[in-house]
Amino acid sequence: MPNYIALDALLITLSEHIDKTEIELASQTLIAIDQELKHWCESETPPQEKELLAIQAKILTATAKLKNARDKTQVELINQRKSHKAISKYKATKR
Repeated sequence: MPNYIALDALLITLSEHIDKTEIELASQTLIAIDQELKHWCESETPPQEKELLAIQAKILTATAKLKNARDKTQVELINQRKSHKAISKYKATKR
């Protein structure tokens, strides 16, 4: 059970990093989750299927939030680029 508690804490940390758009920290946390999960699976008391399914669901939720944040950022960057081009064209007509 200590492994599940440690993983749950890491998953909470991952979610917090994603919410704050701290992508580098989220990436490092995913690596830590992977290492902790491997360690637990190779231990004398490996996780049960229901524990693995719960962890998987939390990881999928976190990565979905991360993908949504990335997609939103990409749309904002594209819109910003389009605005900049439109402003540049407008300024060019004023010369």
